[in-house]
Amino acid sequence: MIQRFRWKFIYISLASLFIVMVVTMGTLLFINYNQSQSEVSRVMTALIKNDGHLTPRNAQPAFGNQDDAINRTFLAGRYNPEAVYQYRYFSVKVNSKQKIQILNDANVYQVTSKQVKQVSKNILKLNKVEGNVVIGQNRYRYRKSKTKLGDNIIVFLNESLIFTRFWLLLRISVALSIVALIIFALILIGVSRRAIKPIVVTYNKQREFITNAGHELKTPLAIISANTEMEEMLGNDSEWLQSTKEQTERLTELINRLIAMARTGETGEVVVGKVNFSEIVKQDGQDFKSIMQKNGLHYDVKVSSNIFVKGEEHSLKEVVNILFDNACKYCDKGGQVSVSLTRGRLGKHAILRVNNTYVDGKGKDYQHFFDRFYRQDESHSSNKSGFGIGLAMARDIVEAFQGKIGVHWKNGMISFVVNLKIVK
Repeated sequence: MIQRFRWKFIYISLASLFIVMVVTMGTLLFINYNQSQSEVSRVMTALIKNDGHLTPRNAQPAFGNQDDAINRTFLAGRYNPEAVYQYRYFSVKVNSKQKIQILNDANVYQVTSKQVKQVSKNILKLNKVEGNVVIGQNRYRYRKSKTKLGDNIIVFLNESLIFTRFWLLLRISVALSIVALIIFALILIGVSRRAIKPIVVTYNKQREFITNAGHELKTPLAIISANTEMEEMLGNDSEWLQSTKEQTERLTELINRLIAMARTGETGEVVVGKVNFSEIVKQDGQDFKSIMQKNGLHYDVKVSSNIFVKGEEHSLKEVVNILFDNACKYCDKGGQVSVSLTRGRLGKHAILRVNNTYVDGKGKDYQHFFDRFYRQDESHSSNKSGFGIGLAMARDIVEAFQGKIGVHWKNGMISFVVNLKIVK
């Protein structure tokens, strides 16, 4: 239990760090990507306005509004005339006879005139003002417009170079995130062991105390029980003697439950193996048949055969006994108890359902049903026998075998569901 809590703490911490990193890095990448898109758009606008040419003088609009302090400081940056030489672009002019004239291809590498004309022809066939084309290993953004003389002009801008910073930032972010998560995980694993050490010591002392105290209490209880039986044999039977006997048996059962719970708190003390869960449920279902009939309950058991699970036979039998006994005690008078053991949809899990009629169950707080010493009747004056630890014990056993147990209420029926992994 303590180790499960420790690993759960580590997983939650790593998940929290992962979410923070995703939000932080994602926001940074989103801003960088939008800045790159905006830069491409501004440079394309400057090229169109200047008939496919960029110079340190006419390129200033490509760097945003320099009168805006925020834009100048954080977004586009302060205008540097030399920056225009970082862009790779070319442009073509198309006259009314659809003749293509290359205006400027001195700023690109390994792009031939033949490629330029072929790409331009393909773009002219498309009814699109702006788009993207791939030439060689680079991706170009193009935009069509008209010159002052009425000719068509197409400008091409190499946006692969502009987005290089984005892709570099993306790769660095992913690599740093993975490294940070690994380092943080190693630190958590080391620190968490020391952090939970006081809890482990306290928990072990608590289990040891419950076990030792239980064994010590058994001796005087055995003497009281023997004395009570002797009084009965001597003919001194009375309602007070009978009450003493019942309470002695009740206290003995409570001590046994507490000791069993302390022993099943950790998987280290339970030998886990392959267990025929079908036989356990079938046998216990048969054993409880007479009890159900005695209480006037309608009882139905359906068990799929040869379902083997990972667990320990006596512990799983205890889980089934607890659920059957709970259904019998808390079922409405003349109600119905139904039990089923089936395979899950994918055939990888065994599903045990124990249902009983419980008309007054609407609105109950089922989240605390598996808490130790929790009783639905908080005054503990209920006429139902029990100590509020049976379901807690069942949960500890099921979780020790890496299974799940839950409870829900619907249409007047309360259902306890146990989910265990099937083994071949």
